Amino acid sequence: MTTTRPLVRPTSIYLPVPEYAPKVAVVPKSSVPAGYWENLEATNPYSFELVMRDVIPTEGSATELATPVGRARLDMMIGRGVYESHPEPAYYVYRVSDGYRTQTGIVAEVDASAYDRGLIKRHEHTRPESEGALVDALKRMGANSYPMCMTYKHAGINALIDRLTEEAPLLDFLGQDGVQQTVWKVGPAAEQELEECLHNIEALYITDGHHRAAAGAALSRETAAAHPDATGDEPFNYVMGVVYPSQQLKLVEYNRCVADLAGLTDVEFVQRVSERLEVERLHTSDPEEARPDRRGRFGMYVGGKWYRVTVPKGLRAADDAYGSLDVVLLNNLILGPILGISDPRTSERLEYIPGTVPLEYIATEDTCGAFFIVHPTKMAQVSAVADRGLVMPPKSTWFLPKISSGLFIRLFD
Repeated sequence: MTTTRPLVRPTSIYLPVPEYAPKVAVVPKSSVPAGYWENLEATNPYSFELVMRDVIPTEGSATELATPVGRARLDMMIGRGVYESHPEPAYYVYRVSDGYRTQTGIVAEVDASAYDRGLIKRHEHTRPESEGALVDALKRMGANSYPMCMTYKHAGINALIDRLTEEAPLLDFLGQDGVQQTVWKVGPAAEQELEECLHNIEALYITDGHHRAAAGAALSRETAAAHPDATGDEPFNYVMGVVYPSQQLKLVEYNRCVADLAGLTDVEFVQRVSERLEVERLHTSDPEEARPDRRGRFGMYVGGKWYRVTVPKGLRAADDAYGSLDVVLLNNLILGPILGISDPRTSERLEYIPGTVPLEYIATEDTCGAFFIVHPTKMAQVSAVADRGLVMPPKSTWFLPKISSGLFIRLFD
């Protein structure tokens, strides 16, 4: 099998026709309550969630439905004209916007072997059991329906994307999650110029979909082993992805809530933090005043008071891609030595709060002994960690807006 095939290439896909797109595209769920499927079948039988029903666990008992799920359901939707085939391989421009953030990338096929060769770089751990479950789901489905999201450093594509999005889109709709989604097909006139840019990409960095990337690579290896005479161009050698210029991406922070102060009083805890870090009491009730304005600084809420905590330069390793991360500094300087949280991955005392949750809400909760606002991780930090083959602490990155499942369908057969 050759390893000189392109890292990124055009793809043959199915897209929902415009009238069905808002009903089809969904944000994947990890589980649903009992009765969910029956209600969904009655209210929106075109939802891609019904295709994925066999891999989404139901909380409590669930009544079996007579209608099909999985690949049978997808084939039924294709047969009924919900999806339209685009058999000629092409690139697609995909834009998502939630009103605050907008990002635009290229939907394409990505060489699955690049994951094993270190050209698709990760910054998170993956769990073998989750990878195995995804491989089984891909086999049953016989299709990619949820592209992994990646970025790259420099390729000169931004200006081209701007021109391509001036044309009329194939799809333009408001998703069920309130995210505006727009899809353009790249025509023959611009395809060569786009490919010249894509060939400048030296490596891809996973932003969302670490388990999807690992599962896609594993399935590709398994399928290739069963086809020793394969040329390397077969569809199973590729997985579907959407690649974004790094300038398009803006990360959202995950803030930290610690349930208790490990036996310390509020005053004792603040004193312990002050022994090594610079702590400034903020005489305000507005939590936005505590939001970090730069790296190496945290907002801290303890005992009904807001503080600004700054890590002195002597404790910050500017040339250390991992050690200079704010979430690592917080772990190493406060959560571990003062609050006794030795493993942030498993501690039941530590809760991760998405940065989209209003800080005013946190201030009214009594479940946090201490609450920390962290500065959002920068994309350059993510790539620096990945370039060194390292992984980041849990909940270090969060990319928004999320893309939809079931919008782009790439069949394996």
